[in-house]
Amino acid sequence: MKTYLVTFLMICVGAFVLSTVHAQQPTPVSNAMIEGIGLEADTTQPAAPTRPDTTQYNVADRPDTVRSLNTPPVAQPALPVSTTSTPARNAPGSRQANTGNVQPVVGTGKISGRLVTPQAGKNQPVEFASIGLFRSRDSSSVTGALTDEKGFFQITNLAPDAYYILIQSLGFAAKWLPRIVVSDDRPIVDLGNIILTETAKQLQEVTVQGQKQAYEYSLDRKIVNVDQLPIAQGGSAIDILQNVPSVTVDVDGTLSLRGSSNVIVLVDGKPSGLTGLDRQAILDQIPASNIERIEMITNPSSRFDADGAAGIINIVLKKERGPGFNGNVQLNVGTRDKYNASINLNSRFKKLNLFSSYNFRADRRFQYRISDRQNIFEDSISYLSQRNDAIRRRVNNNLRFGFDYSLSARDNITASILYRPEYSRDTEVEVFNTQNANRVSLGQTIRTTEETEPERGLDYSFGYRRTFDKQGRELSFDATLSNNRSTEYQNFNNTSNLPENLLAPSFLIGQQRADNGRNNRVAVLQLDFVEPMKDKKKLEAGLKHTYRRLGSDYLFENLINGNWTINPDVTNNFIYNERTSAAYANFGNEIRKFSYQVGLRTEYTSIETDQRTTNVQSQRDYLYLFPSVFLNYNASEAQKMQINYSRRINRPSTWSLNPFIDLSDPLNIRYGNPNLNPELIHSFEISHLLYGKNTTLTSSLFYRQTNNEITSYRTLRPDGITEQTSLNLNRSQNYGLELVLTQDLTRWWKVNGNFSFFQRNIQASADVPGILTRTNRSWTARVTSNMNPRKGTDIQIAANYRSPFIVAQGTINGFFNVDLGVKQSVLKGRGTVSLRVSDIFNTLQFRNESFGTNFVATSRSKRESRIGFIGFSYRLSKQVVREKERDQDRERDETPGENDF
Repeated sequence: MKTYLVTFLMICVGAFVLSTVHAQQPTPVSNAMIEGIGLEADTTQPAAPTRPDTTQYNVADRPDTVRSLNTPPVAQPALPVSTTSTPARNAPGSRQANTGNVQPVVGTGKISGRLVTPQAGKNQPVEFASIGLFRSRDSSSVTGALTDEKGFFQITNLAPDAYYILIQSLGFAAKWLPRIVVSDDRPIVDLGNIILTETAKQLQEVTVQGQKQAYEYSLDRKIVNVDQLPIAQGGSAIDILQNVPSVTVDVDGTLSLRGSSNVIVLVDGKPSGLTGLDRQAILDQIPASNIERIEMITNPSSRFDADGAAGIINIVLKKERGPGFNGNVQLNVGTRDKYNASINLNSRFKKLNLFSSYNFRADRRFQYRISDRQNIFEDSISYLSQRNDAIRRRVNNNLRFGFDYSLSARDNITASILYRPEYSRDTEVEVFNTQNANRVSLGQTIRTTEETEPERGLDYSFGYRRTFDKQGRELSFDATLSNNRSTEYQNFNNTSNLPENLLAPSFLIGQQRADNGRNNRVAVLQLDFVEPMKDKKKLEAGLKHTYRRLGSDYLFENLINGNWTINPDVTNNFIYNERTSAAYANFGNEIRKFSYQVGLRTEYTSIETDQRTTNVQSQRDYLYLFPSVFLNYNASEAQKMQINYSRRINRPSTWSLNPFIDLSDPLNIRYGNPNLNPELIHSFEISHLLYGKNTTLTSSLFYRQTNNEITSYRTLRPDGITEQTSLNLNRSQNYGLELVLTQDLTRWWKVNGNFSFFQRNIQASADVPGILTRTNRSWTARVTSNMNPRKGTDIQIAANYRSPFIVAQGTINGFFNVDLGVKQSVLKGRGTVSLRVSDIFNTLQFRNESFGTNFVATSRSKRESRIGFIGFSYRLSKQVVREKERDQDRERDETPGENDF
């Protein structure tokens, strides 16, 4: 209780300090303060982090889930077991606080056995189940293993001691084997047949099965299990991310995490053609039905790429891992012509596992944007009012094939290919209304746009993993290649009744057309090695090389006297090449209740841009070091604490570097800045995790300082046209408090709440207008209610709010939305009928205010957000059927015999 009180007081003090900060104008941080917060670390002192932590042990997951190869389980892998569901001593099923504290030992002892389940009067093997071994005296995790295709397992190199075992497998109840003694007199222990009880079974035409929690939390990451989110059924990755704590998504699909949009999105732990091309995820292409879970890591260690100021969001795609043949089919129909369907299949033949999936999406959505700008000049004032209405149609397909193969008990390979054809068609009508100082209309200009874009993408992935006789030693290699080709065809038609002297020169009356051919490629090679050392020490090291090539060939033509003529002022051919080579090393150790990890990553980046139309080339090269420090403290079985620091980088996006002038909106033009410098970020976080009987509370204090912050900057020309480009500011600071609470109100009703408060300070540099120096406080809140009023029925309601927050040249007003999802099991548990309604009250819209030295503007944007989906899914997974008499004799069968446990 004292520890709870101290923790609560720490959180209150932190919140009080944050709420009383005076920030009319941010004050430069002194050298003393920088040293005080640890930017100049004393490398002679032992630094600190922790190894990755999860909240649920999953046999299919490697200890580092973001770098997972998604390889199949093999017999007796030398992998440490990480679990937060370990039973305490003499208390099977209770929570375990020593999660992830793997304690390698060296000895001659061995424990072996075989997992079986009764079926039709015979014992059938249980394949690929997880075996966790723990010390009886302190419940510390020792090691683990997996059963082979015949159900056998063995754990070797054990020192004399008393142990207990926790057995977990999908579809079976967890089993606890108390007090197993390995001694000098009896170094080999054979447990014989161990009988497991199914939790997914057909009994009197009713299927009963367990399920994961929708949200799982640990000190270093948050996990969202997509299948447990009825409010995401039938949607895309965007719909899921709108329900991830601390994440917000605006009308254009831009992600923001704790107030920062500098978020790196990975697919299966790697850059993908879906997300890694222009650093802005094309997340609408990834259907929710193809996603297993989403992991959010706010402060990654040196093992991960240094990209992303706010952290990493990893999208883990589904891949069935069960034995035999498994699968799932799903169909969803939404309001206003929205359809999607998917099928996921898996078949395992001993050492070979084949998996495939196909997803189809056809979607039509409307959106509009209304903006108003006041132009303020010395001798006049005028207004420009705009309205843009658009209908966007998209049809995409995802076809994925892959396999896992166990070359031996120690060697595994995995490979997959993803084919992504897509076709989109958009129609836009934009009306420009020019007004005088009294807001009397002087005339209108109308621009219509018709756009089609066929697109093809191919992603290749290969992975190899080898384990060794030495417990915990592991070597892995990954290679990925993503190709994406598309051509955007645009047709414009401009009409106007404005007087000629008021018509902007760049606004061409008549017809124009444009072709934009894109050819993008991302390739990644990575090698990782893990070496356990004496006295619970651990060393990780690796190499990585990433290559990105993005090409854009833009051809713009005007229709003059019936002939199409190239406009050289707008035509552009731009090539972007980026090469990043990285190396890292992490060292970790455990000392009683403490564990730490220190790491260092170095990245060398070479960027080449080629503006072929104007024959202008540029090259940038830079080398940076990225240290990370993590310190963990297990205060008790119910509490953990972590302090961490990492240095990160945010490289300018391709489009922010491209000097090409974008005239898609002739009165508001955009172009890039090839002289941008990368952002460098120092990120600190203090986290506390508390487990109660019916409550889980995660609290975090965070601080992030960004030097050379990249921001958009907009100016108004004398002819009434705005220009927008990107530039570097001096720095920005984000700091605040985050609380995540999961509470079981009753056996059938759980509530998840997330609250984040942060302050943002933006400081302009000497050569940037002082109006960009700004500050404000903001907060976000999300409450999700999960109800299971009856067996097979899931109801989920989620409410989300974000208060107003600032950008360098404006303010984004607050927004609010409520989503509803319902799932009902049918057909003896094999089928599911779902209903989802997003933004029930149609309140999700985005308003912002912006300003410059001679203008003030407001805008309101809305994308179709109130959408209803009804869906049906059916599991093709093979179920184990029991004889009724076997159910009646289950208690007798589970009584330990001479060779049965």
